[in-house]
Amino acid sequence: MCYEAGERKLEKGEIFLEAMETKTRKARIVPLTEPTIELLKEYMEITEDFEDEHLFLTYDGREINHATVRIDLRDLGREAGVKKRVSPHTFRHTGALWYIKNGGDPFSLQKTLGHTDMSMTRKYIQMSNMDVQGQHKKFSPINNLVR
Repeated sequence: MCYEAGERKLEKGEIFLEAMETKTRKARIVPLTEPTIELLKEYMEITEDFEDEHLFLTYDGREINHATVRIDLRDLGREAGVKKRVSPHTFRHTGALWYIKNGGDPFSLQKTLGHTDMSMTRKYIQMSNMDVQGQHKKFSPINNLVR
């Protein structure tokens, strides 16, 4: 993710991902929360001396590559005693599921994830029976009528 593109859009609460940065080679805008914006601003202040166009850098100012992130996350997961796979993709899937569990709609999630059709988004938001039961209790129209 390039520093310049991120800096301009950060104030609006979004980051623009250029086509070359996405898996589908299609540009898209990704919304950001206020806490994320504040953390990114702090990080950008810390790394501004490196004068590199990339947003995420190593301690010595070089671009962090995908493999490094994947390996570091895997190792941190092992150190923490996590038995299941830990990867950037795991975070993406987990974030998508939490988005839905917190009341987000699948259509905006689809757009945020950059999926062209809902079938891929569905794979991201597989819920357990307990999840479904909890969501049903929370959002059932009958429960809202009876109150």
